[in-house]
Amino acid sequence: MLKIYHAQNTRSVRIVWLCEELGIPYELKTMKFAPEDLQSEAYLAIHPLGKVPSIDDDGLILNESGAIAQYLLAKHGKGQLEPKAGTPEHGKYLHWFHFAEATFMGPLGNIAQHSFIRPEDQRIPQVAAEATESAKKMLGILDRELADKDYICGEEFTAADVMLGYDLLLCKLFGLLTEDYPNVNAYFALLGERPAFQKATA
Repeated sequence: MLKIYHAQNTRSVRIVWLCEELGIPYELKTMKFAPEDLQSEAYLAIHPLGKVPSIDDDGLILNESGAIAQYLLAKHGKGQLEPKAGTPEHGKYLHWFHFAEATFMGPLGNIAQHSFIRPEDQRIPQVAAEATESAKKMLGILDRELADKDYICGEEFTAADVMLGYDLLLCKLFGLLTEDYPNVNAYFALLGERPAFQKATA
């Protein structure tokens, strides 16, 4: 059975959420977001950087959340949660799927590191401030994109929403989802109604 190594409020939320949406059976290996778990010798053998998520699918170990999502979609999706490959709709889907990690997660990661995760004497306030401004810019882009549709790719929920939804969970936790972004707030509320999201974030 698929094993998911998971810690609360980390990128592994995406993988649990996706498995719940697709009905993929899995065994959850819940870990503390702390060195005693993530930097243990046993876990470093699975993920050399001591991060989450990781999966073990009958001996295949993968660590990158986007790659894991694409692998699970290819193996189990049967065309669900993504437009048909090679279509313009699929191109837009891929854009937002990868925007979530390649573009949006950079500033969110810096906010987390320099506001919460690092010891206070290692935090750089300017980095956190610049990352906050960058994240707000991303939220503005999303707010305009979501002006006339329910989900990021249109009226159908896709795996791109799973990837982006985790980013917005962090934005909510960081106090960035203000009334300045009404469309993003409505979108995140819609995602939050999904039982699979609720299970992944419990």
